[in-house]
Amino acid sequence: MTEAYTINSDHNKEEFKKFVDQLWEGRNYIRFQYTFAKTRSAKQQAAMEVYFRLAAEKLNDAGVYQQIDTKFFSEPMEIPWTQESFKGIWKLVQNKMFDIPSTTAIQSDKVAKVYDALNRGISERTGVYIPFPSKDMLDGNKT
Repeated sequence: MTEAYTINSDHNKEEFKKFVDQLWEGRNYIRFQYTFAKTRSAKQQAAMEVYFRLAAEKLNDAGVYQQIDTKFFSEPMEIPWTQESFKGIWKLVQNKMFDIPSTTAIQSDKVAKVYDALNRGISERTGVYIPFPSKDMLDGNKT
């Protein structure tokens, strides 16, 4: 199980020290990882999920499908995109660019860089442009 503890004030720092003392009680081993970069916000994560869904829809609507190789078929098979399958492409690009495999661990400033690279590749190869969701889209004013 992974937990995160953000320290952005002296009060948070003191609370974290208490937390560490509680964890240490009765144990001989604790491993901590830390970062100085701010990870993506909840709103950024929501925007990313909307983007994954929109990308799958727009690619499917344009007739641009993903290809899979299986032993059952003698040649690649085209299947429609889903939100989850497009998220897998995002993770691939993100990991290649920044060595960050999870969308929960990406820093805020890197989200736009992954989007730019992915969107450029998609638009150059397919002619499909997928805008990153705006605040209006997330608030339900647009789809």
